[in-house]
Amino acid sequence: MTPQDLKQQIENRREEILALCNFWHSLFPEFSAGAMQMRVWLDLHTFDRTVYAIKRTAAKNAKLNGAMTLEHAVRFCSKVANVKKAKQEATEGVAA
Repeated sequence: MTPQDLKQQIENRREEILALCNFWHSLFPEFSAGAMQMRVWLDLHTFDRTVYAIKRTAAKNAKLNGAMTLEHAVRFCSKVANVKKAKQEATEGVAA
């Protein structure tokens, strides 16, 4: 890995975090999960999986008529991402 490669990876991660923060805020303007939470999710999950989990969380919040708290939303979003990851890993294990 070259210094340029590392700089590019850092910039890509920064852009992903910013995009996720903006996406979260567009769906939950009443509270913010914050960049640190987005960083945690990206350390554990792919960008696409994190976007999927945030979308599912927004749908759940809508079903609850906007009654989710920040803690509930973060926990639900984490659970959605973890379940999706487990299913994807199980599918990959069967295919291998």
